[in-house]
Amino acid sequence: MGATALFAMLWAIARAAVQSITIDEADTYLAWVAGPSPAHWTPSSNNHVLNSIPMRLTTSVFGPSHLSVRAPALLGAAIYIAMAWAMCVLLGPSLKAQWPLLVALIFNPLIFDHLVAARGYSLALGFLMAAIASAAYSIARGWDRHRACAVCSGCLALSFAANFAFAIVDATLMAAVAVWACARTQGTGPRLRILRACLLPGIVVTLLLTAPVVRHYPRADLRYGAYSLGEWFGEIARDSLWQLNPQIVNPMLMRVLIWVKPLLIPAALGPAAWQCVRGKGNRLTYLFLAVLGCAVAVHWAAFRMFHLLLPKERTGIWIVPLVTLAVGAVTPGKRTLTIALYALSFYFLLCMRLSYFREWYWDADMKQVYGVVAYYNHTYGVTDVASYWMYTSALNYYRLASGRETLEEIHGGIPTPPGHRLYVLNSDRERETIERGKLRVLYRAVNSDAVVAAPAGSDLSDTQY
Repeated sequence: MGATALFAMLWAIARAAVQSITIDEADTYLAWVAGPSPAHWTPSSNNHVLNSIPMRLTTSVFGPSHLSVRAPALLGAAIYIAMAWAMCVLLGPSLKAQWPLLVALIFNPLIFDHLVAARGYSLALGFLMAAIASAAYSIARGWDRHRACAVCSGCLALSFAANFAFAIVDATLMAAVAVWACARTQGTGPRLRILRACLLPGIVVTLLLTAPVVRHYPRADLRYGAYSLGEWFGEIARDSLWQLNPQIVNPMLMRVLIWVKPLLIPAALGPAAWQCVRGKGNRLTYLFLAVLGCAVAVHWAAFRMFHLLLPKERTGIWIVPLVTLAVGAVTPGKRTLTIALYALSFYFLLCMRLSYFREWYWDADMKQVYGVVAYYNHTYGVTDVASYWMYTSALNYYRLASGRETLEEIHGGIPTPPGHRLYVLNSDRERETIERGKLRVLYRAVNSDAVVAAPAGSDLSDTQY
């Protein structure tokens, strides 16, 4: 278990160091972190407050780099991995039950991507898992209820500060813990102390970090989401099983696993649901399911009554650890479930990747592409560069982080504006722009559709990188 957790953390650090900065990470740095003003208090869907504040600190002290920009996310990863380990020890009576649950909690491709990306999801997941662990150990091991409620309150407020998409699940879990603690406490005075422990730490954290941001949050930013529960759950399942790595899976095994892939999640969820229906789950099983069900119900009610879109892809990521913990809680002693959890865990391990995030796969080569742009700046004096909108923010991040080039701010738009010396384009989406502008491709990215091009007949058209 310790070796698995350590490897997971080292793999997260390796990915953080290697992978190119993506559009959303670059937007966070450029808009809310890099400038001299305290822009991290600005209400915006891209500004995850508890991520932007420590990012400003780490990049101010160490300068902008892959690791300093992603350092807050790595802190969230460390918290999440440690709390996942603690939950596995609590739920599993033996190593053979604990290990596949730990792998499933951490190495799920959707989860692991967001433990590395410089966004607020990692810290939000970490503090959510810390709150779950505090409540679970109080319920199962008899930890002090006042202390557990206070820890939950503070952690859930920090989770919300890291990412507002966790608002409903954080509030639902806090309500569940408060109801449980009050139900097991006798007397008005002790119950009031329980309620104070449930509210006071969260209120303090909220006043310090998120109250002014939430107060002025623009409703127009609440435009990203799903239109049905099927869309929400389907995308979570798709992203959780995203793409086996052909570097570590041989072609014969790849064909077998592609055939097995659609069966993996039903094979785990079906038997687990049957055990719960039969009443074979423990108190923690039903806590996880209650929080999950209430959070989904509140989201659905808000969608139907106030037209607030349902979570979509990354904004609904919190559903993964809750479902996984519920499955893990009923797995010990159930052979079919144990086999299904091992199969799912091994599949997740075979999806491990080092070069891209699924959510922002088009930016996988931006570090290398910027190297090409920098070459043309140093060698041919190019300062005027335009790019497709998917690449603009990442390229401007590298321009600012490098500080060695004389490039002007890189322009982007749809379609990419004409009249520039050098272009960074998407060869698939902007094929017409390339043909109409008679652009000659000078460089093609290895892992994505990004190309560097120059107008035919210009002084760059006959050059080669």
